[in-house]
Amino acid sequence: MSDGKPGKLWGGRFGADLDPALHRFTASFPFDRRLVRHDLVGSLAHARMLAETGILTGDDARAVLEGLAGILRDVEEGRLAVEGPEEDVHTWIERVLRERVGEAAGRLHTARSRNDQVATALRLYVRERLRELVGRVAELQEVWVHQASGHLETWMPGYTHLQRAQPVSLAHHLLAHVWALNADARRLQAAHHHAGVSVLGAGALAGSPLPIRPERSAYWLGFSALFPNSLYAVADRDFVLEAAFAAAVLLVHLSRWAEEVVLWSSAEFGFVELDDTVAKGSSLMPQKKNPEAAELIRAKAGRGIAALAGLLSALKGLPFSYNSDLQEDKEMLFDALDTAAGCLEAARVLAAGMRYRPDRMARALEGGFLTATDLADYLVRRGVPFRQAHEQAGRAVREAEARGCELWELSLDVLRSCCPQVEGDVYDALRPEGAGRARRSHGGPAPERVAEQLEAALRELETTRAWLAAAADPPVYAAYRQGQLLQGL
Repeated sequence: MSDGKPGKLWGGRFGADLDPALHRFTASFPFDRRLVRHDLVGSLAHARMLAETGILTGDDARAVLEGLAGILRDVEEGRLAVEGPEEDVHTWIERVLRERVGEAAGRLHTARSRNDQVATALRLYVRERLRELVGRVAELQEVWVHQASGHLETWMPGYTHLQRAQPVSLAHHLLAHVWALNADARRLQAAHHHAGVSVLGAGALAGSPLPIRPERSAYWLGFSALFPNSLYAVADRDFVLEAAFAAAVLLVHLSRWAEEVVLWSSAEFGFVELDDTVAKGSSLMPQKKNPEAAELIRAKAGRGIAALAGLLSALKGLPFSYNSDLQEDKEMLFDALDTAAGCLEAARVLAAGMRYRPDRMARALEGGFLTATDLADYLVRRGVPFRQAHEQAGRAVREAEARGCELWELSLDVLRSCCPQVEGDVYDALRPEGAGRARRSHGGPAPERVAEQLEAALRELETTRAWLAAAADPPVYAAYRQGQLLQGL
């Protein structure tokens, strides 16, 4: 495999080399080289299991384990470039291992196929990246929670149909995004858990007649479950779909927030001003200050959605067990996870660089009759059936509109002409700040309810941080870092 020709892990029954055009077409090395660390960790776990069962013995076990550890160390420290003519990263690893330890390298692939090998590496990769995304989600949530804590009584319009609807606080609005991302964090954690199924030992599709112990491979990989069926093990890519789905939903949530940033930073809204560090300008118009990062976050959600759709399309209709179609899962998955990570980082920086403008939010509470529902609710408390109260409040809105004033600026006599049951205390319900403070139902915008949300959000963040701390590296990787791969053999 060192004569400059593409190396391969097969070929004994072939009398001619693969056509170079098809080698280029079928090769996955240009993109699966990204899995090199994860493939090496999976190989360490497999080699350790082979040594524990006596399938790999003595000097061969030592050579393979130390050889793999040396390659991993050189890759991590940047001393070894992952490049060459090989068709995939697995072939590259075996070639480098053979160059370093000789014939013993040929024993590593005992009781293993590339089918369970690549699935193992991909599961390790997915878990690592999902853990990273959970951490990035928490960092963005922390920005919003900190901002919300200073705006429990910064009143602004809440919107439905992008029309002014009812008064809420800025804190209440920011926490809505915090809770959306909290759901994302839990989805990512669930996908991380589901990816923790060990498939080493499934072989190509039918296991092995050798006395292997797949449960030991699972232990060394830090996986919580063992495959129940060897056919299913090598065909399963649900963990890829779940990771892509979690990333796509996360990107949709970020896109919705980014759309608000675009709207709120416009002159028409003016709810936020962007720091110079997070805005960009125009090559022609000197006055422009554009929210380009938000626009790109909004657009990049499409990449996550496309990746998920592409993965579903690639997997549909595949007969069990392994098919080369599964090779197509990687580029789409990589792009989805890369895009999610990049958007989270951009969103964190952008969110921290936004200055809110309570004065503009307060002005937006005028002219939209945002407390009409509160008038109807007031009437309900006075014994008026809601449908009747709704109609009366609507007449009051029409009266205020005709007079060019706010509901709270109507005289009591005028209000009574529309709503006979009102009394002088109605004005407490008609002013935006009073309406907001009155909405004390669970999860509502009243300051005390928002304070409860803040406390709950902080507890959720603590739960996330505890999960991140507990999501440790695989035991075989810890043994590698501590120089204990051969301990107990």
